[in-house]
Amino acid sequence: MDDDTRELIAQLFTRVGMIMEDASPVALLAGSGDHGAQEEAAVAIEQAAERITALASAIRALLGVQCRG
Repeated sequence: MDDDTRELIAQLFTRVGMIMEDASPVALLAGSGDHGAQEEAAVAIEQAAERITALASAIRALLGVQCRG
């Protein structure tokens, strides 16, 4: 694996961490919110999970590993 690919993988992992960091307070505060706020939080967490899944798939592709379903 070349240095550019290693750097790209590191950047993708960093982005995953940033998304998780952003979603964390949403999840932690949602429990104390009203129904509407909880629905919004659930949507935001789903969107974060979808972005993380996409990034993880990209990482796996760069690593040459087939995704398991």
